[in-house]
Amino acid sequence: MKILHYMFGIPPVRAGGMIQYASDLMIQQQQMGETVCLLLPGTLPAHTRKKTAIYRKKADYLEIPTYVIYHPLPVAVCNGILDTAAYTAACTGNAFASFLHRQKPSVIHIHTFMGLHREFLEEARRLGIPVIYTSHDYFGICPSAVLLAGGQLCTGKEWNNCAKCCKHAFPQWRLRMEQSAWYSRFRRIERLAAIGKKCFYLAETHKHNIIKSSHFEHKNSKNAPDYHALREYYLSMFRMVSCFHFNSTLAKETYHSILGQIQSGREAVLPVSHAGIADRRKSRSYGKTLRIGYIGSWSEHKGFFTLLHACRWLVQNGCTDLELHLYSSTARRTEPFVKNHPGFAPKELGAVMDSIDVLAVPSRWRETFGLVVLEAASFGVPVVMSEYVGARDILKGNADAAFVYDGTLRGLKETLYRIYMDRELLVQANRCLLEMEFDFSFESHTRRMRDIYRESIEGDARRGDWHALAASVPEG
Repeated sequence: MKILHYMFGIPPVRAGGMIQYASDLMIQQQQMGETVCLLLPGTLPAHTRKKTAIYRKKADYLEIPTYVIYHPLPVAVCNGILDTAAYTAACTGNAFASFLHRQKPSVIHIHTFMGLHREFLEEARRLGIPVIYTSHDYFGICPSAVLLAGGQLCTGKEWNNCAKCCKHAFPQWRLRMEQSAWYSRFRRIERLAAIGKKCFYLAETHKHNIIKSSHFEHKNSKNAPDYHALREYYLSMFRMVSCFHFNSTLAKETYHSILGQIQSGREAVLPVSHAGIADRRKSRSYGKTLRIGYIGSWSEHKGFFTLLHACRWLVQNGCTDLELHLYSSTARRTEPFVKNHPGFAPKELGAVMDSIDVLAVPSRWRETFGLVVLEAASFGVPVVMSEYVGARDILKGNADAAFVYDGTLRGLKETLYRIYMDRELLVQANRCLLEMEFDFSFESHTRRMRDIYRESIEGDARRGDWHALAASVPEG
């Protein structure tokens, strides 16, 4: 079997759970005898008249044949979209047709639509190549990929209020910069990358002080963003997906709520993982000080500031034997209960887990999975998480193995307070994690993904019935 993967970039420019999962999946597939290649969005030229083309990358990624799209669509990540016309720009599709004819993949595994032309899917469909789509986030059903509007959960069905959420989206020059070859070289220089990241963080935290420039005001502009046209563009791409791989029940329910019921047989729910996860569970003891851990970005949708608020409230109300351990390469917090730590290498994850009593995953968006929950479980570390974390699937039927709250600030305060007052709850959660049956093998996960590929390749009826899927997606 020949598998073509598509994702929006590779380290050091792009990072995160999607990149880690897709990278490990490709490596494991190669080790299991599959033929694997990778397609990425490349340089975004300033002159739109330049034709889209596909080239072999000079240096392959992880020894996997790697190809880049010259003149792809912009990659928005989670910052939203301002220039909707740029994200729906058409191309001839000739480059994609030629590339797919040469590569002859058995199946295409798409990890995101970011940077990808609709014409690529049209050519894959014309050639009868099944397309698997993994729901790493909500890009395509939400221009900012997180389905949050003003800090509240968004239904996202009609895209009527997207302009408000996207007012701080990156301008075209910033997108071209991040997709340039020199920016990739810049990010490879560790010190420059750290300085750049810190400057970006400071800019983000002071956004509310920035005077809105003219490109944020669209009411009287000829180039006003057309989010309804953008929505239809992505819906048409979803209609060309052969099989949706949902990484959690929550992701499946959310996609269904936006796209409508997807035809039976065209979807699979399979939690994601990565090759670094193994069974390292052990019994843990807990001292006087409650050590709460947080790993990840300091972003609103991740619930970071909600967690900070909850811990501050606990300390102010007498829970003084509390430490909030932050693992981030962003900046430092000055609260007396905060313990700042730099980012860490994967091999240091065990030491990180040993430094905390409970991991907090306070997501405010409907997080499609959350690999850090599986990582914590693999070390026997209890997790406090909101009901909006898809990874709660792995703990279903074991209510005492994790602390799941309703996603509100009050719910988080109450949950952390209960744990602070009764450390026996952590002992019980740790014991439940030790007794649960987990299959942490990434090879097992890869075999199950191979089954999904084969079902899509061999299922003629399911693969060919494009009109049934199109009819299941509600029109504007």
